[in-house]
Amino acid sequence: MPRRNVPFGRTSSHFTHIANNLMAVLNDIKGAAAPAKILWVSCRLNKAGEQAPSPVFVGWVEDNEAIDIRVRKGCPYPPIDMRFGDTHPSALYSECLRTPLGTMVSRNWAQQRPDSTSQRLGETCYGEKFRRSMPIGLGNRYIGTVNAGFLADPAATDGQIKQKLEDWAQKTSSQLVTYIDQNLNVGGIAHP
Repeated sequence: MPRRNVPFGRTSSHFTHIANNLMAVLNDIKGAAAPAKILWVSCRLNKAGEQAPSPVFVGWVEDNEAIDIRVRKGCPYPPIDMRFGDTHPSALYSECLRTPLGTMVSRNWAQQRPDSTSQRLGETCYGEKFRRSMPIGLGNRYIGTVNAGFLADPAATDGQIKQKLEDWAQKTSSQLVTYIDQNLNVGGIAHP
């Protein structure tokens, strides 16, 4: 399979590979986060050739229960249908790219509001209240983020969640990091 630049098309096999990896991340966190309810996992990667934060949504997967919640709340389409390829920069993305390796960025939407231009699909479609994010490391660069949305506060299991996110986003043995490294051209920012 030839290397592709980020962004890539929704019909690309890269989309499927990223989604499969994100589903593995979701299932891995699901076991660690109980009883907090994980709703979804997403991934943003930095646009190829960019040395500044330039995020592109490349994947978003949902738990089956989250799909039921989303449909009951009147959101018939998964957020990836609206966000795939979206390049909207966010304060959360930029903050993640400034954190030291191994740092998980947490959000409690009751206390920390998203920036005013945020689409807030997690809150709208699922009633998401909490988020955990980790920058994706490749070599000496941050190249994107892995994000997880929760219905209940996962603070009691943050240690396990942090470890799972770090394993998937920053370990060279991670299937997600390996896939990106071997198949995608992605921009990045030197990490602190």
